[in-house]
Amino acid sequence: MQLTRYTDYGLRTLIYLALLPEGKKASIDEISQVYGISRNNLNKIVHQLGKANIIQTQRGKGGGFF
Repeated sequence: MQLTRYTDYGLRTLIYLALLPEGKKASIDEISQVYGISRNNLNKIVHQLGKANIIQTQRGKGGGFF
């Protein structure tokens, strides 16, 4: 089975979030540096995951996603 890059990046994002300690939030910059994904692609992926209620997002100071 072959995955698209979009799906691969989405799964990597979910794995990264699953491995975070309870209550810790991640940022787009943090994940893009770890996996070498462009910020623009990751921004689109996180937006779609948030719209689907797979992850929770929080904007502003102290924001992130979890």
